[in-house]
Amino acid sequence: MRNTITIIIEAAQALNAGFRDVLSRHFLCSIGGSMPGLYVRLPFTRLSAWVEWGIPGAGLGLVRSSDHDVEFFLGTVRGVLSAEPKGFTA
Repeated sequence: MRNTITIIIEAAQALNAGFRDVLSRHFLCSIGGSMPGLYVRLPFTRLSAWVEWGIPGAGLGLVRSSDHDVEFFLGTVRGVLSAEPKGFTA
């Protein structure tokens, strides 16, 4: 009986670790520090976004930083919208 309970607990811990690993590839939130931010990658697409906010204002604007990235500035919020090139695997 004790062995069965141990197997169930270990299986639940392995599922939990696997779920956290999959989730961390698509979502990351940084709350502390001087520049808190949020990273989101849409599952089954090449699209991702990084948004950060903080005290230093960056003004208003939109800049195409590369073929695949667009940076935006909205006062104290700034971010990058990205589409990875085809064939890119993370």
